[in-house]
Amino acid sequence: MRSSTKQFLNLVVFRSAAQIEAQTNCKLITASASQNLEGFMKLYISVVSHRHQDVIINLESLKKLAKVKNISIVCLDNISTPKLRKYCREYKIHYLTNREAQGFAANNNRVFNHCVKKLGMGKNDAFMLLNPDVMIDKKCLELLLASLEEHPNKIHAPNLFIDKEHIVQDDNIRKYPKFWNFVRTYLLNDRSTMIERDKEQLPNGDKVWASGAAMMLRAEVYANLCGLDETYFLYCEDIDFCMRAKVEGHFVHYSEQAKAIHFRQRESKRFLTCYFFWHVQSVFLYTFAQYKLRKPKSCTEKFFDGDE
Repeated sequence: MRSSTKQFLNLVVFRSAAQIEAQTNCKLITASASQNLEGFMKLYISVVSHRHQDVIINLESLKKLAKVKNISIVCLDNISTPKLRKYCREYKIHYLTNREAQGFAANNNRVFNHCVKKLGMGKNDAFMLLNPDVMIDKKCLELLLASLEEHPNKIHAPNLFIDKEHIVQDDNIRKYPKFWNFVRTYLLNDRSTMIERDKEQLPNGDKVWASGAAMMLRAEVYANLCGLDETYFLYCEDIDFCMRAKVEGHFVHYSEQAKAIHFRQRESKRFLTCYFFWHVQSVFLYTFAQYKLRKPKSCTEKFFDGDE
């Protein structure tokens, strides 16, 4: 009874008279998503830390989300840090670590495998890639889950911003690049593949890719694509993943109302750093993959093949 009363009060507050007409669609989505969090669909979130322990602790997103029913968070500490291990144990976040550092793709694939084999993630459950420097809340996840419910075979991306005021958009939705787009972007700050989402209509889902900083999809879709290509150490693995998904009919779906903040670092823009060289290497790997000059590498299996 108390739970029902609380839900009713939340609904009354949410449906303020001033916003009823403008937010009707948003409210319907949110109501549907609340059912997901209460038991219809489980959500497994993969977070990979590369010495991001202080960022994770200060943002407090994982700490808050770990308390939500039917959300399981797995934090893979690429380089083991006692501080992060203690934090995860305290807030019931599943903690994994590596014997030696691995790339973004390999780490997220390992988390996916762990979710299936150890945590019981099913094919219709939601799996999410989430950067440790993304501040996200329950409402955003509710909206993404509702979107996933409506479009179960698509890859769902939130509306990321780089400021708390939600004014400056992150470039987490972009048009697929060619090799020279990478060169022009780096040397000339060319933005021809970027999308000004507040000024132009978003192209069809088969024309765009979504950043791995925040991406949600059904576990079965991730498994059928064999996860991320582990040939990449860092950068471009998300472009590659969306490209392979597109070939199989899994397009990107942008959820405008699902807002989160990405405190991005842009390390690859610093000339001659290890991040710069990883980015250059990944550009060539992606270009070769585009022309099918190499095959993807992954430790992720097609777990759900043959499931009814």
